[in-house]
Amino acid sequence: MTDHDTPTAYSARRDRLTSWWFTLAPNTRGAVWLLMSMSLFTVMAVLTKFLGTRLDPMQVAFFRLFFATAIIMPWLIKDGGFIPNHPRLMTLRGIIGGGAMICMVYAFVKLPLADAQAIQFAQALFMVPLAIIFLGEVPGWRRITAVIIGFLGVLVMLRPSGDFEPAAFVALFGALLIAGAAIMVKLVSDKDGPLTMMLFSGVFGCAMTVVPMVLNWIDPTPYEWAMLAGMGIVGAGAHNCFLRAYRVGEATAMAPIDYTRLLFAGVAGFLFFGTVPDIYTIVGAVIIAATSFYIAQRESAVARAKAALAADESKSA
Repeated sequence: MTDHDTPTAYSARRDRLTSWWFTLAPNTRGAVWLLMSMSLFTVMAVLTKFLGTRLDPMQVAFFRLFFATAIIMPWLIKDGGFIPNHPRLMTLRGIIGGGAMICMVYAFVKLPLADAQAIQFAQALFMVPLAIIFLGEVPGWRRITAVIIGFLGVLVMLRPSGDFEPAAFVALFGALLIAGAAIMVKLVSDKDGPLTMMLFSGVFGCAMTVVPMVLNWIDPTPYEWAMLAGMGIVGAGAHNCFLRAYRVGEATAMAPIDYTRLLFAGVAGFLFFGTVPDIYTIVGAVIIAATSFYIAQRESAVARAKAALAADESKSA
């Protein structure tokens, strides 16, 4: 073992990485967490789509929530996160989060993957007014403009014609619930951690799906059991990253960055379902990526300017 491979060396590198991580602006760290979340959510969406070809959507949703909740139990037992510090808000957040997950699973099963993902991005339009009303955030005109332009990119990719299936309305309602869940993270994250939020979403989501699951039960094959467990584990990681993103970053800053999930969905659709992106998809993806990149750069520049100003004021004092 070389000096670079000793436990002390590993510890030193970890400490340097941790120190560097916390020098980043909160919105930058939130963006990193969100990109990780989007990658894992894409894997979960692919598994959901495969499972939904034979199993009932409520059965898929139940086990998505059940396995995701089971996987975090060791950490909850260790950290004692079963009892929330905001019981009423956490209960409401659990109902909203569980409902959002059910809508998302149903949409992925019933709709084409890209369509379901695109419709859910209406959450950005819901999120901005919700953040203003409930969080008191005051986004600048540049950020608002980026959100609007990003949503126009979603519309280009979706090509809405008015011929919506019922599942499309479920996806749209899910977008509202996702936005509400993100806002609730800000309201409870001062004292309750991501694992507690995931626990409550899982418990209430399972409670809402257990009856329809039993009534429409289909025996999963061993392969499907493995996929159900994998979907829950991946979903737990995605949800955890999502919560951390909105915990450290401003909700209205995270919304435009979240649009790039459509790029992940487009690639997954091509690789696993043979969907070839057309000109509308490409143009929409470019618009979404451009606005997301602009928001990230804008937030980083603002954070650096504020830090420089604070440093100058400290020196003057």
